[in-house]
Amino acid sequence: MMNRRVVSVLESPGLISTRLVAPLINEACTMLMEGVGRKEDIDKTMKLGFGFPHGPFEMADKFGLDRVVRWLDNMYAEFGDTRYKASPMLKRMVRANLLGLSVGQGFYRYDKNGVKID
Repeated sequence: MMNRRVVSVLESPGLISTRLVAPLINEACTMLMEGVGRKEDIDKTMKLGFGFPHGPFEMADKFGLDRVVRWLDNMYAEFGDTRYKASPMLKRMVRANLLGLSVGQGFYRYDKNGVKID
């Protein structure tokens, strides 16, 4: 009735999708801070190379950077694994209210209709 598919999963912080995507976004931030590639090139690599519909920075903007930081903080508190320690870049952006699509600016800027403009 809701047009959704269900998967079976054991109870765990982050379940499946969040535990996979949050560290991906976090690592993309680390690569950007290290100068490995530009955000556009990192996004393009994941789209062209792996068939993702959105790159990690586009996903972060869509989900909301505050939400991504919250996911990472929760998993870091639960597991204590540094792969879940939120990137300083993400934390700075959240403090600056650059939360992504919901506010019109995150890693990219968006017009009032949510269309990426840079």
